[in-house]
Amino acid sequence: MQHAAETRGNHYCYYRIASTVLLKAQMANHNHWVEQQVPFRYCLSYFCLFRKNLRGRLSRLPLELASTSLPEPECPSSEFRNGVDFVGYQDYPITDRLPRLQHSAATIRYTLNQVHRYYIDLQGTFEQYLSACSRKTRSTVQRKVRKFADSNGGKLDCRVYRGVNQMLEYHKLARNIAVKTYQEKLFDGGIPEDQKFLSEMHDLAQRDDVRGYILFAGDTPVSYLYLPIADNILRYDYLGYDPAYSSSSPGTVLLYLALESLFQERRYRYFDFGYGENQTKQVFSTANFLRADIYYFPKTVANYLTLYGHAGLDSFSVACGRLFDSLHLKQRIKMIMRSKVLA
Repeated sequence: MQHAAETRGNHYCYYRIASTVLLKAQMANHNHWVEQQVPFRYCLSYFCLFRKNLRGRLSRLPLELASTSLPEPECPSSEFRNGVDFVGYQDYPITDRLPRLQHSAATIRYTLNQVHRYYIDLQGTFEQYLSACSRKTRSTVQRKVRKFADSNGGKLDCRVYRGVNQMLEYHKLARNIAVKTYQEKLFDGGIPEDQKFLSEMHDLAQRDDVRGYILFAGDTPVSYLYLPIADNILRYDYLGYDPAYSSSSPGTVLLYLALESLFQERRYRYFDFGYGENQTKQVFSTANFLRADIYYFPKTVANYLTLYGHAGLDSFSVACGRLFDSLHLKQRIKMIMRSKVLA
């Protein structure tokens, strides 16, 4: 018995060593460190009180390695440089949820966004993709597509935009839709119109690394979808629709038609919905995994205040959300907010 226990212990140690070596090899071969600004939002429910922009050095594990079983990451202390507030990993796959705050001798580890990341494997045909969905899902989505077509004389007018000139036209149409949405008015969540975004879109379009889709009802644009592309992966960045057409599900219809077009293009590996839970991601995705953003901060008084303040406000906000849920008020508050903003 003792020999068997020792053998299992040795096997576990070997696994940990091998996993650590694998992690370092994967980071070295498939990932790189970039310096960028990350906004830490201080929110109460849907309301952002303020945001604090912090600069860090980040590494992101590629999507194709998301299913790899990896140990908890180590603090990449060699990446600490002058002028950065933290170092860390984004989209790191985890098996179990990690503590929000954890201390070591020199750092505070802060873990955020421990939620599922959804994506679609674009290998195969659109018909094969649909056949992998449940019969109920397939029937519901296709019924919405038929309903939208019937309301527009039997036509489905979904237009794809690419290249610099087409993307400029696309952006104007998308912004005309975005300004009508409650996401834009309440959260500033529509496709942006600032110069930084336009410059990034221009650069992507020059490299043919962006796709824009617009769904029309007659001559009227009613929904938009914006997909930047990197490393053979399409990223689900912005989807919006005119609330006047909400009864005909234009966002769902546009996403369905865009996916049909992308499968026909047979050029890309994944469609990445990113992290966070919503019905659209759950309906259209083919796979998901639990992921986290893991940041390491030096132990300073300022960082204690920043991180514990952020964590405390977030916990309070979650508790309020649960209270509203228990009182059946959350959905009513959402509807009131939307109606006031769109009035």
